[in-house]
Amino acid sequence: MRKLAAVLVIVAAAAGGWWYFKSRVINVWVYTDYAFRFNHADWPGLVESRFKEVNRIFQRNGTGVRWKVVNSAETDPTGDIPGVDNRRAALILHIGNAADVFVILTGVREGERTGSVSPFTRQVVVVDFPNKSESVNSRLLAHQLAYLFGTPHDLAAMASVMADKPETDKFPPQTVDLIHRMRNYPFAAGIDGLSQDSWDKKALAALVKDDTGPHAKSLAHAHTAIALALLSERKVEGGVAHFRQAVEADPKDVTLRLALGEAYVRNAQDDLALREVREVVRMAPDSPLAHRALGAVLGRNHQPEEALKELRIAARMEPRNADIQVLMGVQLSTMFGHLDDAIATLEEALRINPQAPMARESLGQVQAIKQHVEDELVAARGRVQQNSSDPDAYFRLAAVEARAGDITAAIRDYRKSAELGPASGTPHAKLAELDYLTGDFADAWAEVRKARALGTEPSPTLMAKLPPQQ
Repeated sequence: MRKLAAVLVIVAAAAGGWWYFKSRVINVWVYTDYAFRFNHADWPGLVESRFKEVNRIFQRNGTGVRWKVVNSAETDPTGDIPGVDNRRAALILHIGNAADVFVILTGVREGERTGSVSPFTRQVVVVDFPNKSESVNSRLLAHQLAYLFGTPHDLAAMASVMADKPETDKFPPQTVDLIHRMRNYPFAAGIDGLSQDSWDKKALAALVKDDTGPHAKSLAHAHTAIALALLSERKVEGGVAHFRQAVEADPKDVTLRLALGEAYVRNAQDDLALREVREVVRMAPDSPLAHRALGAVLGRNHQPEEALKELRIAARMEPRNADIQVLMGVQLSTMFGHLDDAIATLEEALRINPQAPMARESLGQVQAIKQHVEDELVAARGRVQQNSSDPDAYFRLAAVEARAGDITAAIRDYRKSAELGPASGTPHAKLAELDYLTGDFADAWAEVRKARALGTEPSPTLMAKLPPQQ
Protein backbone atom coordinates (compact mmCIF):
# COMPACT_ATOMS: atom_id res chain seq x y z
CA MET A 1 0.00 0.00 0.00
CA ARG A 2 2.83 2.41 0.87
CA LYS A 3 4.51 1.64 -2.43
CA LEU A 4 1.25 2.34 -4.28
CA ALA A 5 0.83 5.66 -2.46
CA ALA A 6 4.40 6.62 -3.33
CA VAL A 7 3.78 5.78 -6.97
CA LEU A 8 0.63 7.93 -6.97
CA VAL A 9 2.54 10.82 -5.46
CA ILE A 10 5.21 10.53 -8.15
CA VAL A 11 2.55 10.37 -10.90
CA ALA A 12 0.77 13.42 -9.48
CA ALA A 13 4.04 15.31 -9.26
CA ALA A 14 4.88 14.40 -12.83
CA ALA A 15 1.45 15.53 -14.02
CA GLY A 16 1.84 18.80 -12.14
CA GLY A 17 5.27 19.33 -13.63
CA TRP A 18 3.94 18.68 -17.14
CA TRP A 19 1.19 21.25 -16.57
CA TYR A 20 3.66 23.78 -15.23
CA PHE A 21 6.02 23.57 -18.19
CA LYS A 22 3.56 22.89 -21.03
CA SER A 23 0.76 25.31 -20.15
CA ARG A 24 0.38 28.63 -21.90
CA VAL A 25 1.73 31.24 -19.49
CA ILE A 26 -0.23 34.49 -19.43
CA ASN A 27 1.63 37.31 -17.73
CA VAL A 28 -0.58 39.42 -15.48
CA TRP A 29 -0.02 42.92 -14.13
CA VAL A 30 -2.22 43.42 -11.08
CA TYR A 31 -3.41 46.79 -9.80
CA THR A 32 -5.14 47.20 -6.45
CA ASP A 33 -7.06 50.28 -5.31
CA TYR A 34 -7.04 51.89 -1.89
CA ALA A 35 -10.37 50.30 -0.96
CA PHE A 36 -8.94 46.83 -1.59
CA ARG A 37 -5.82 47.60 0.44
CA PHE A 38 -7.86 49.07 3.28
CA ASN A 39 -9.90 45.87 3.52
CA HIS A 40 -6.81 43.63 3.48
CA ALA A 41 -3.81 44.60 5.61
CA ASP A 42 -1.69 41.85 4.00
CA TRP A 43 -2.81 42.65 0.48
CA PRO A 44 0.51 41.79 -1.29
CA GLY A 45 0.46 38.25 0.06
CA LEU A 46 -3.28 38.00 -0.58
CA VAL A 47 -2.85 38.83 -4.28
CA GLU A 48 -0.19 36.13 -4.64
CA SER A 49 -2.22 33.51 -2.81
CA ARG A 50 -5.38 34.35 -4.75
CA PHE A 51 -3.64 33.84 -8.09
CA LYS A 52 -2.08 30.61 -6.81
CA GLU A 53 -5.59 29.34 -6.12
CA VAL A 54 -6.70 30.50 -9.56
CA ASN A 55 -3.89 28.47 -11.08
CA ARG A 56 -4.95 25.43 -9.09
CA ILE A 57 -8.49 25.86 -10.42
CA PHE A 58 -7.28 26.19 -14.02
CA GLN A 59 -4.95 23.20 -13.55
CA ARG A 60 -7.63 20.97 -12.02
CA ASN A 61 -9.89 21.83 -14.95
CA GLY A 62 -7.22 20.89 -17.48
CA THR A 63 -7.33 24.22 -19.31
CA GLY A 64 -3.67 24.34 -20.27
CA VAL A 65 -3.40 27.93 -18.97
CA ARG A 66 -1.25 29.32 -16.17
CA TRP A 67 -1.35 32.88 -14.85
CA LYS A 68 1.91 34.52 -13.80
CA VAL A 69 1.80 37.73 -11.76
CA VAL A 70 4.67 39.92 -12.93
CA ASN A 71 3.78 42.96 -10.81
CA SER A 72 1.24 43.70 -8.09
CA ALA A 73 2.80 46.64 -6.28
CA GLU A 74 1.19 49.57 -8.10
CA THR A 75 -1.98 51.42 -7.18
CA ASP A 76 -4.93 51.33 -9.57
CA PRO A 77 -4.62 54.36 -11.90
CA THR A 78 -8.40 54.42 -12.52
CA GLY A 79 -9.46 54.54 -8.87
CA ASP A 80 -11.09 57.98 -9.16
CA ILE A 81 -13.31 56.96 -12.09
CA PRO A 82 -16.86 55.84 -11.19
CA GLY A 83 -18.16 52.54 -12.56
CA VAL A 84 -16.36 49.26 -13.19
CA ASP A 85 -16.99 49.44 -16.94
CA ASN A 86 -15.61 52.96 -17.15
CA ARG A 87 -12.56 51.92 -15.14
CA ARG A 88 -11.91 48.97 -17.42
CA ALA A 89 -12.20 51.22 -20.49
CA ALA A 90 -9.88 53.84 -18.99
CA LEU A 91 -7.28 51.24 -18.06
CA ILE A 92 -6.22 50.98 -21.70
CA LEU A 93 -4.63 54.42 -21.31
CA HIS A 94 -2.28 53.17 -18.58
CA ILE A 95 -1.03 49.83 -19.89
CA GLY A 96 1.92 48.88 -22.07
CA ASN A 97 3.79 45.77 -23.13
CA ALA A 98 4.97 44.67 -19.69
CA ALA A 99 2.24 42.02 -19.46
CA ASP A 100 -0.39 40.20 -21.50
CA VAL A 101 -3.34 40.99 -19.24
CA PHE A 102 -3.93 43.77 -16.72
CA VAL A 103 -6.22 43.14 -13.76
CA ILE A 104 -7.70 45.59 -11.27
CA LEU A 105 -8.77 44.18 -7.91
CA THR A 106 -11.15 46.74 -6.46
CA GLY A 107 -12.83 47.10 -3.10
CA VAL A 108 -15.41 49.51 -4.53
CA ARG A 109 -18.81 47.86 -4.92
CA GLU A 110 -21.24 48.70 -7.71
CA GLY A 111 -24.61 47.15 -6.96
CA GLU A 112 -24.49 43.42 -7.66
CA ARG A 113 -21.67 43.68 -10.18
CA THR A 114 -18.80 41.24 -9.69
CA GLY A 115 -16.52 42.78 -12.28
CA SER A 116 -16.07 43.95 -15.85
CA VAL A 117 -14.47 41.93 -18.63
CA SER A 118 -14.91 41.55 -22.38
CA PRO A 119 -13.73 38.55 -24.43
CA PHE A 120 -10.43 38.74 -26.30
CA THR A 121 -9.25 41.89 -24.53
CA ARG A 122 -6.53 42.50 -21.95
CA GLN A 123 -8.22 44.60 -19.24
CA VAL A 124 -10.18 43.05 -16.38
CA VAL A 125 -11.78 44.58 -13.30
CA VAL A 126 -12.72 42.18 -10.48
CA VAL A 127 -14.67 43.24 -7.42
CA ASP A 128 -13.36 42.02 -4.07
CA PHE A 129 -15.84 40.80 -1.45
CA PRO A 130 -14.12 40.99 1.94
CA ASN A 131 -17.19 39.53 3.64
CA LYS A 132 -16.74 36.37 1.55
CA SER A 133 -14.11 33.70 2.03
CA GLU A 134 -10.88 33.58 0.07
CA SER A 135 -12.21 30.45 -1.59
CA VAL A 136 -15.15 32.42 -2.98
CA ASN A 137 -13.01 35.37 -4.09
CA SER A 138 -10.50 33.08 -5.82
CA ARG A 139 -13.28 31.29 -7.68
CA LEU A 140 -14.74 34.64 -8.68
CA LEU A 141 -11.38 35.77 -10.06
CA ALA A 142 -10.99 32.49 -11.95
CA HIS A 143 -14.40 32.84 -13.59
CA GLN A 144 -13.78 36.46 -14.54
CA LEU A 145 -10.50 35.49 -16.20
CA ALA A 146 -12.25 32.66 -18.02
CA TYR A 147 -14.48 35.23 -19.75
CA LEU A 148 -11.40 36.50 -21.60
CA PHE A 149 -11.49 33.35 -23.73
CA GLY A 150 -15.07 33.96 -24.85
CA THR A 151 -16.88 31.83 -22.30
CA PRO A 152 -20.48 33.00 -21.85
CA HIS A 153 -21.62 34.89 -18.78
CA ASP A 154 -23.72 32.37 -16.85
CA LEU A 155 -25.77 33.96 -14.07
CA ALA A 156 -26.56 30.61 -12.48
CA ALA A 157 -22.89 29.61 -12.43
CA MET A 158 -21.91 32.96 -10.96
CA ALA A 159 -24.56 32.59 -8.25
CA SER A 160 -22.99 29.25 -7.36
CA VAL A 161 -19.52 30.81 -7.30
CA MET A 162 -20.69 33.56 -4.94
CA ALA A 163 -22.34 31.12 -2.54
CA ASP A 164 -20.65 30.84 0.86
CA LYS A 165 -20.04 27.17 0.16
CA PRO A 166 -19.59 26.86 -3.61
CA GLU A 167 -20.73 23.54 -4.97
CA THR A 168 -17.60 23.03 -7.08
CA ASP A 169 -14.71 24.82 -8.70
CA LYS A 170 -15.14 22.79 -11.88
CA PHE A 171 -15.76 24.62 -15.13
CA PRO A 172 -18.36 23.14 -17.49
CA PRO A 173 -16.74 20.82 -20.07
CA GLN A 174 -17.61 23.24 -22.88
CA THR A 175 -15.87 26.08 -21.04
CA VAL A 176 -12.74 23.99 -20.55
CA ASP A 177 -12.73 23.07 -24.23
CA LEU A 178 -13.18 26.71 -25.27
CA ILE A 179 -10.36 27.91 -23.00
CA HIS A 180 -8.11 25.16 -24.29
CA ARG A 181 -8.86 26.10 -27.91
CA MET A 182 -8.27 29.80 -27.31
CA ARG A 183 -5.42 29.53 -24.79
CA ASN A 184 -2.80 30.79 -27.26
CA TYR A 185 -4.78 33.88 -28.19
CA PRO A 186 -2.43 36.94 -28.33
CA PHE A 187 -3.91 38.81 -25.38
CA ALA A 188 -1.06 41.33 -25.49
CA ALA A 189 -2.68 42.65 -28.69
CA GLY A 190 -6.06 43.05 -27.04
CA ILE A 191 -9.09 42.96 -29.31
CA ASP A 192 -6.80 43.58 -32.30
CA GLY A 193 -5.58 40.02 -31.84
CA LEU A 194 -8.72 38.92 -33.70
CA SER A 195 -7.17 40.32 -36.87
CA GLN A 196 -3.91 38.38 -36.43
CA ASP A 197 -3.18 34.92 -37.83
CA SER A 198 -6.81 34.02 -38.53
CA TRP A 199 -7.80 34.32 -34.85
CA ASP A 200 -11.17 35.73 -35.90
CA LYS A 201 -11.99 32.45 -37.64
CA LYS A 202 -10.53 30.41 -34.79
CA ALA A 203 -12.64 32.28 -32.23
CA LEU A 204 -15.75 31.88 -34.35
CA ALA A 205 -15.20 28.13 -34.77
CA ALA A 206 -14.54 27.71 -31.04
CA LEU A 207 -17.66 29.64 -30.05
CA VAL A 208 -19.82 27.67 -32.49
CA LYS A 209 -18.56 24.35 -31.17
CA ASP A 210 -18.96 25.21 -27.52
CA ASP A 211 -22.30 27.04 -27.65
CA THR A 212 -24.62 25.41 -25.11
CA GLY A 213 -27.14 28.22 -24.69
CA PRO A 214 -30.77 28.23 -25.88
CA HIS A 215 -29.88 29.67 -29.28
CA ALA A 216 -31.60 28.53 -32.44
CA LYS A 217 -28.48 29.18 -34.49
CA SER A 218 -25.05 28.62 -32.95
CA LEU A 219 -23.31 30.42 -35.80
CA ALA A 220 -25.47 33.52 -35.25
CA HIS A 221 -24.72 33.43 -31.52
CA ALA A 222 -20.98 33.12 -32.18
CA HIS A 223 -20.99 36.09 -34.54
CA THR A 224 -22.96 38.06 -31.95
CA ALA A 225 -20.47 37.29 -29.19
CA ILE A 226 -17.57 38.52 -31.33
CA ALA A 227 -19.55 41.57 -32.47
CA LEU A 228 -20.27 42.59 -28.89
CA ALA A 229 -16.62 42.16 -27.95
CA LEU A 230 -15.54 44.36 -30.86
CA LEU A 231 -18.13 47.03 -30.11
CA SER A 232 -17.13 47.12 -26.45
CA GLU A 233 -13.65 48.13 -27.61
CA ARG A 234 -14.97 50.68 -30.13
CA LYS A 235 -14.11 48.53 -33.11
CA VAL A 236 -17.39 49.48 -34.73
CA GLU A 237 -16.79 48.41 -38.33
CA GLY A 238 -15.77 44.91 -37.24
CA GLY A 239 -18.78 44.73 -34.92
CA VAL A 240 -21.12 45.74 -37.74
CA ALA A 241 -19.64 43.08 -40.03
CA HIS A 242 -20.18 40.32 -37.47
CA PHE A 243 -23.72 41.48 -36.65
CA ARG A 244 -24.52 41.40 -40.37
CA GLN A 245 -23.29 37.81 -40.52
CA ALA A 246 -25.29 36.98 -37.40
CA VAL A 247 -28.47 38.24 -39.10
CA GLU A 248 -27.61 36.30 -42.25
CA ALA A 249 -27.26 33.16 -40.12
CA ASP A 250 -30.60 33.75 -38.35
CA PRO A 251 -32.68 36.25 -40.35
CA LYS A 252 -35.83 35.72 -38.27
CA ASP A 253 -34.25 36.83 -34.98
CA VAL A 254 -35.58 40.34 -34.36
CA THR A 255 -33.20 40.87 -31.44
CA LEU A 256 -30.24 40.40 -33.75
CA ARG A 257 -31.73 42.84 -36.24
CA LEU A 258 -32.19 45.44 -33.51
CA ALA A 259 -28.58 44.93 -32.47
CA LEU A 260 -27.46 45.36 -36.08
CA GLY A 261 -29.51 48.55 -36.31
CA GLU A 262 -27.84 49.91 -33.19
CA ALA A 263 -24.43 48.99 -34.59
CA TYR A 264 -25.25 50.86 -37.79
CA VAL A 265 -26.16 53.91 -35.71
CA ARG A 266 -22.85 53.72 -33.87
CA ASN A 267 -21.12 53.56 -37.25
CA ALA A 268 -23.03 56.64 -38.50
CA GLN A 269 -24.87 54.52 -41.09
CA ASP A 270 -28.28 55.92 -40.23
CA ASP A 271 -29.94 54.96 -43.52
CA LEU A 272 -29.00 51.31 -43.05
CA ALA A 273 -30.10 51.47 -39.40
CA LEU A 274 -33.49 52.82 -40.46
CA ARG A 275 -33.93 50.06 -43.02
CA GLU A 276 -33.07 47.38 -40.45
CA VAL A 277 -35.35 48.72 -37.72
CA ARG A 278 -38.26 49.15 -40.14
CA GLU A 279 -37.88 45.46 -40.92
CA VAL A 280 -38.01 44.69 -37.19
CA VAL A 281 -41.29 46.60 -36.85
CA ARG A 282 -42.66 44.68 -39.83
CA MET A 283 -41.64 41.38 -38.25
CA ALA A 284 -42.79 42.29 -34.72
CA PRO A 285 -45.52 44.97 -34.94
CA ASP A 286 -46.63 44.29 -31.36
CA SER A 287 -43.20 44.94 -29.87
CA PRO A 288 -42.92 48.28 -28.03
CA LEU A 289 -39.13 47.97 -28.18
CA ALA A 290 -39.29 47.79 -31.99
CA HIS A 291 -41.42 50.95 -32.24
CA ARG A 292 -39.22 52.69 -29.69
CA ALA A 293 -36.09 51.83 -31.69
CA LEU A 294 -37.70 52.96 -34.94
CA GLY A 295 -38.71 56.25 -33.33
CA ALA A 296 -35.18 56.85 -32.11
CA VAL A 297 -33.63 56.11 -35.52
CA LEU A 298 -36.21 58.25 -37.34
CA GLY A 299 -35.29 61.11 -35.05
CA ARG A 300 -31.62 60.68 -35.97
CA ASN A 301 -32.67 60.73 -39.63
CA HIS A 302 -34.35 64.14 -39.21
CA GLN A 303 -37.89 62.82 -39.49
CA PRO A 304 -39.37 64.20 -36.26
CA GLU A 305 -43.07 63.75 -37.05
CA GLU A 306 -42.61 60.11 -38.03
CA ALA A 307 -40.34 59.56 -35.00
CA LEU A 308 -42.95 60.97 -32.64
CA LYS A 309 -45.62 58.75 -34.18
CA GLU A 310 -43.59 55.59 -33.49
CA LEU A 311 -42.70 56.69 -29.96
CA ARG A 312 -46.34 57.34 -29.18
CA ILE A 313 -47.20 53.82 -30.38
CA ALA A 314 -44.55 52.45 -28.03
CA ALA A 315 -45.88 54.62 -25.18
CA ARG A 316 -49.40 53.29 -25.66
CA MET A 317 -48.04 49.76 -25.42
CA GLU A 318 -45.97 50.57 -22.32
CA PRO A 319 -47.58 53.57 -20.60
CA ARG A 320 -45.45 53.12 -17.48
CA ASN A 321 -42.12 53.15 -19.30
CA ALA A 322 -40.31 56.36 -18.32
CA ASP A 323 -37.57 55.83 -20.91
CA ILE A 324 -40.08 56.12 -23.77
CA GLN A 325 -41.44 59.32 -22.27
CA VAL A 326 -37.90 60.71 -22.14
CA LEU A 327 -37.34 59.88 -25.80
CA MET A 328 -40.61 61.59 -26.72
CA GLY A 329 -39.75 64.65 -24.63
CA VAL A 330 -36.33 65.00 -26.23
CA GLN A 331 -37.83 64.58 -29.70
CA LEU A 332 -40.52 67.19 -29.01
CA SER A 333 -37.88 69.63 -27.81
CA THR A 334 -36.29 69.66 -31.28
CA MET A 335 -39.55 70.50 -33.06
CA PHE A 336 -41.03 73.93 -33.75
CA GLY A 337 -43.50 75.00 -31.10
CA HIS A 338 -43.32 71.96 -28.86
CA LEU A 339 -41.15 73.10 -25.96
CA ASP A 340 -44.11 73.15 -23.56
CA ASP A 341 -45.16 69.69 -24.79
CA ALA A 342 -41.60 68.48 -24.25
CA ILE A 343 -41.56 69.80 -20.70
CA ALA A 344 -44.92 68.19 -19.91
CA THR A 345 -43.77 64.85 -21.33
CA LEU A 346 -40.53 64.88 -19.33
CA GLU A 347 -42.47 65.77 -16.19
CA GLU A 348 -44.65 62.73 -16.88
CA ALA A 349 -41.51 60.60 -17.13
CA LEU A 350 -40.49 61.80 -13.67
CA ARG A 351 -43.95 61.02 -12.29
CA ILE A 352 -43.56 57.48 -13.62
CA ASN A 353 -40.03 57.13 -12.25
CA PRO A 354 -38.87 59.92 -9.91
CA GLN A 355 -35.39 58.34 -9.87
CA ALA A 356 -34.86 58.48 -13.65
CA PRO A 357 -31.67 60.55 -14.08
CA MET A 358 -32.10 61.05 -17.82
CA ALA A 359 -35.61 62.43 -17.30
CA ARG A 360 -34.45 64.94 -14.72
CA GLU A 361 -31.40 65.97 -16.74
CA SER A 362 -33.40 66.33 -19.98
CA LEU A 363 -36.13 68.31 -18.21
CA GLY A 364 -33.56 70.78 -16.89
CA GLN A 365 -32.05 71.17 -20.36
CA VAL A 366 -35.42 71.81 -22.06
CA GLN A 367 -36.47 74.28 -19.39
CA ALA A 368 -33.19 76.12 -19.97
CA ILE A 369 -33.84 76.12 -23.73
CA LYS A 370 -37.31 77.58 -23.19
CA GLN A 371 -35.93 80.35 -20.99
CA HIS A 372 -33.24 81.10 -23.56
CA VAL A 373 -35.85 81.31 -26.34
CA GLU A 374 -37.99 83.67 -24.28
CA ASP A 375 -34.97 85.90 -23.56
CA GLU A 376 -33.91 85.85 -27.19
CA LEU A 377 -37.45 86.72 -28.30
CA VAL A 378 -37.33 89.91 -26.23
CA ALA A 379 -33.91 90.80 -27.65
CA ALA A 380 -34.95 90.08 -31.25
CA ARG A 381 -38.03 92.28 -30.97
CA GLY A 382 -35.83 95.03 -29.60
CA ARG A 383 -33.52 94.79 -32.61
CA VAL A 384 -36.47 95.09 -34.99
CA GLN A 385 -37.73 98.17 -33.16
CA GLN A 386 -34.29 99.77 -33.37
CA ASN A 387 -33.93 99.11 -37.12
CA SER A 388 -37.23 98.37 -38.82
CA SER A 389 -35.59 98.31 -42.27
CA ASP A 390 -33.04 95.57 -41.50
CA PRO A 391 -33.98 92.24 -43.20
CA ASP A 392 -31.58 90.32 -40.93
CA ALA A 393 -33.32 91.64 -37.81
CA TYR A 394 -36.67 90.32 -39.07
CA PHE A 395 -35.06 87.04 -40.13
CA ARG A 396 -33.62 86.43 -36.64
CA LEU A 397 -36.92 87.40 -35.02
CA ALA A 398 -38.82 84.97 -37.25
CA ALA A 399 -36.39 82.18 -36.38
CA VAL A 400 -36.95 82.69 -32.65
CA GLU A 401 -40.72 82.96 -33.11
CA ALA A 402 -40.71 79.64 -34.99
CA ARG A 403 -38.69 78.02 -32.21
CA ALA A 404 -41.16 79.38 -29.66
CA GLY A 405 -44.08 77.93 -31.65
CA ASP A 406 -45.62 81.13 -32.96
CA ILE A 407 -45.72 79.95 -36.57
CA THR A 408 -48.08 82.71 -37.74
CA ALA A 409 -45.75 85.44 -36.47
CA ALA A 410 -42.73 83.62 -37.90
CA ILE A 411 -44.29 83.44 -41.38
CA ARG A 412 -45.16 87.13 -41.20
CA ASP A 413 -41.62 88.15 -40.24
CA TYR A 414 -39.88 85.85 -42.74
CA ARG A 415 -42.02 87.49 -45.43
CA LYS A 416 -40.99 90.91 -44.14
CA SER A 417 -37.34 89.83 -44.29
CA ALA A 418 -37.84 88.65 -47.90
CA GLU A 419 -39.50 91.94 -48.78
CA LEU A 420 -36.66 94.02 -47.30
CA GLY A 421 -33.95 91.77 -48.79
CA PRO A 422 -35.27 90.70 -52.21
CA ALA A 423 -31.90 89.30 -53.33
CA SER A 424 -31.82 86.60 -50.62
CA GLY A 425 -33.46 83.22 -51.10
CA THR A 426 -32.93 82.11 -47.49
CA PRO A 427 -36.20 83.59 -46.10
CA HIS A 428 -38.11 81.80 -48.87
CA ALA A 429 -36.47 78.48 -47.95
CA LYS A 430 -37.55 79.00 -44.34
CA LEU A 431 -41.07 79.95 -45.43
CA ALA A 432 -41.25 76.69 -47.39
CA GLU A 433 -40.50 74.76 -44.18
CA LEU A 434 -43.20 76.57 -42.22
CA ASP A 435 -45.75 76.20 -45.02
CA TYR A 436 -45.05 72.48 -44.97
CA LEU A 437 -45.66 72.38 -41.22
CA THR A 438 -49.02 74.10 -41.62
CA GLY A 439 -49.98 71.72 -44.43
CA ASP A 440 -49.98 74.37 -47.17
CA PHE A 441 -47.99 72.35 -49.70
CA ALA A 442 -48.87 74.60 -52.65
CA ASP A 443 -47.39 77.65 -50.91
CA ALA A 444 -44.42 75.54 -49.79
CA TRP A 445 -43.62 74.65 -53.40
CA ALA A 446 -44.06 78.30 -54.41
CA GLU A 447 -41.48 79.34 -51.82
CA VAL A 448 -39.14 76.52 -52.95
CA ARG A 449 -39.25 77.92 -56.48
CA LYS A 450 -38.55 81.45 -55.22
CA ALA A 451 -35.61 80.26 -53.13
CA ARG A 452 -34.10 78.32 -56.03
CA ALA A 453 -34.54 81.27 -58.38
CA LEU A 454 -32.42 83.31 -55.96
CA GLY A 455 -29.72 80.61 -55.72
CA THR A 456 -30.75 78.98 -52.42
CA GLU A 457 -31.53 75.26 -52.22
CA PRO A 458 -34.03 74.31 -49.47
CA SER A 459 -33.00 71.61 -47.02
CA PRO A 460 -32.86 68.03 -48.36
CA THR A 461 -35.01 66.92 -45.42
CA LEU A 462 -37.83 69.25 -46.50
CA MET A 463 -37.57 68.19 -50.13
CA ALA A 464 -37.74 64.53 -49.14
CA LYS A 465 -40.96 65.15 -47.20
CA LEU A 466 -42.80 67.46 -49.60
CA PRO A 467 -45.41 65.68 -51.73
CA PRO A 468 -45.02 66.00 -55.51
CA GLN A 469 -46.10 69.25 -57.13
CA GLN A 470 -49.63 69.24 -58.42
